[in-house]
Amino acid sequence: MTELADQIRAAGSFALDFEFLWERTYRPIPCLAQIAIESDVWIVDPIEGAPLDAISEIVADPGVLTIMHAPSADLMLLAMHFGTRPANLVDVQLMAGFVGIGAGQSLGTLLDRVLRIRLAKTESFSDWSKRPLTKAQLGYGREDVLHLFDLYRELSARAERLGRRDWVAEEHERRYGPDVTILSDPMDAWRKVKGQGRLNGRERAVLQHLAAWREDEAARRDRPTGWLMQDRALVDLARRRPKDLRALEATRVGERMRPQELERLLSVVHEAESAPEVTLPPAPSPDVADRVEVLGSLGQLIVSTRAAASQLASQLVATRGEIENFMTDVVLSREPGGPLSTGWRRTLAGDALIALAEGRLALRPTSTPPYVEELPL
Repeated sequence: MTELADQIRAAGSFALDFEFLWERTYRPIPCLAQIAIESDVWIVDPIEGAPLDAISEIVADPGVLTIMHAPSADLMLLAMHFGTRPANLVDVQLMAGFVGIGAGQSLGTLLDRVLRIRLAKTESFSDWSKRPLTKAQLGYGREDVLHLFDLYRELSARAERLGRRDWVAEEHERRYGPDVTILSDPMDAWRKVKGQGRLNGRERAVLQHLAAWREDEAARRDRPTGWLMQDRALVDLARRRPKDLRALEATRVGERMRPQELERLLSVVHEAESAPEVTLPPAPSPDVADRVEVLGSLGQLIVSTRAAASQLASQLVATRGEIENFMTDVVLSREPGGPLSTGWRRTLAGDALIALAEGRLALRPTSTPPYVEELPL
């Protein structure tokens, strides 16, 4: 591994992919790392004891370019096991969205459409923790990184021809830059808990502390958070706010936990009672919400047609939620925020959305592509 790391640093760039299991643990279990320097490929086997520390250090080295495809889960693996974050990363899936190929494309689709290479994706659901690995698995792992250099070079050339190098760099900074959070703070875990809509500020503070406890405890036990306690149980406890062990034992959670666990859980509830309330921004009035719903549909049409005309994946410009949040700011006479408010997105679509919301732009259906026309008013 030390020799391989030296070769990567000498080359100045490498392609990387991981195979892992993430079904019964809090952290993904690394089962295989595939590494390529141009057309030379190494298969690294952490299950058999190969250490991945050196590879994680290289990903964090700004002097080495790391080429990956859809790396979000792989970056979670590196962050959870090694505290690593990328310093010089390119995502070929993300690049493809800027050159007219579409967003979210699989590696097989990209290789077929860009390089005319067909992959035999026969091992997608393999159990990568079992040994020995089959020849088919080794071949699959090799193919996952073998062509990434050529794919990166071709996508870079297309972005250059379209004048999109800066756009690609800006989007990589937004998604993988030093200010991006890879591992969320446990105190923010409550935001993803389902079913909390009717909790008040005090109950939501209890939920915040309970969700953070669940996150920490799941990490300590290395088990999925849902195995420890489901969302609906967290919300129920936050609503009940049990004052003593008897009240806690009377809940469905209390039926399954040991006495020392119940005492710790009760102390979490008590701590939350003295914490600041967690309040959400006030919801827009019904009139504003209805108006934004209509404007969101029209705005999504503007974004999709303008993106298509520019050979861009519309998802890279803005999601429906981002469009509606942007429109809400405009309707409420606030300075618009979010990705549509700055940079190339503002130029491409943001200003048009403002004109639409302010009644300075109309849309008219046409009989020719893209079947809609913008009319300045």
